[in-house]
Amino acid sequence: MSSVRFEAITKRFQDVIGVANLNLEIRNGEFFTLLGPSGCGKTTTLRMIAGFTFPSEGRIFLGEREITSVPPHKRNTGMVFQNYALFPHMTVMENVAFGLTVRKLSKPERTKRVKDILQRVRLEGFEDRKISELSGGQQQRVALARALVIRPSILLLDEPLSNLDARLREEMRSEILALHRSFGITTVYVTHDQTEALTMSDRIAVFQRGTCQQVGTPEEIYQSPKNAFVASFVGETNLLPATVLKREGDSVLVCAASALFEVPVTAVEGEAAVGETMWLSIRPEAVEIVTGPGSNTISVTTELIQFMGFSIHCTAKAEDGTRLRSLILNHRFQGMKEGEALFFHFPAERLRLFAQRGEEE
Repeated sequence: MSSVRFEAITKRFQDVIGVANLNLEIRNGEFFTLLGPSGCGKTTTLRMIAGFTFPSEGRIFLGEREITSVPPHKRNTGMVFQNYALFPHMTVMENVAFGLTVRKLSKPERTKRVKDILQRVRLEGFEDRKISELSGGQQQRVALARALVIRPSILLLDEPLSNLDARLREEMRSEILALHRSFGITTVYVTHDQTEALTMSDRIAVFQRGTCQQVGTPEEIYQSPKNAFVASFVGETNLLPATVLKREGDSVLVCAASALFEVPVTAVEGEAAVGETMWLSIRPEAVEIVTGPGSNTISVTTELIQFMGFSIHCTAKAEDGTRLRSLILNHRFQGMKEGEALFFHFPAERLRLFAQRGEEE
């Protein structure tokens, strides 16, 4: 196992900056996810760890060893590609053994290692199968086995589940996480899927337009996003333009959707100067339905009630036309109907106030 450290890394593609001034440390043995929309720099970052792309500026370390200009075959990394990159003319055994053959291990040692890893990925008995004879999930396991059999210092996964259906994605998430814990290997995982990032990761780095926006645990990223982009990209949020009316003591008073809200200063990004237009954010599950007006409440009319099994999704319209969403657990649902007038309450401790709106790419 090894840690990975980026020091002031910038990667340029002619006039385009793929990654800008990245300073990041991935800890020894953790499952670390690079999350963001297409073209945000996450795969470029992964490829710089693997050595398939070299940075324009800065230094990269694997453990205490600088690897900035070290070629891929001298880095001892295992990589699973988005399309798996398996050899169709080879058997499962030959595919998994490929890296060991390149490293000139003896045939008995290769056979022993391959049989062991195939057992661990639940593919024992598949040694002589061709790749074309395997399902998508089985091909995924072959790719994982090939990456792990060389006993890498770090495992790199580039959107490995994007080609699988929803049921199989969920199954493979659990399998990848179980393998990570079994091997104890430092794992760097690239995805645009927030569910994958939140359910699998020890920590997450959220990228936008080549810049790392925030690093934290899944709970930190979701509950305490540092800016509007992170709030809107990771999970669903109500994001409203808000005008700062007053800043006094430990709270900021804003007007949003023609209603007044007090926000703790600890939840404010930037200065929040009086008259400034900012963005008020609250997760749908934090919105409470109440019977009458009060502090941090807004009058709404329900437009759409959606039964989602364990929860109810309510879309409502404020008096100024702003649409808001609330997510209510099923056992708390009180039989409200579409077209009903009621009040949403925004608990102050669940609010965030951002300096500018983050746009998804």
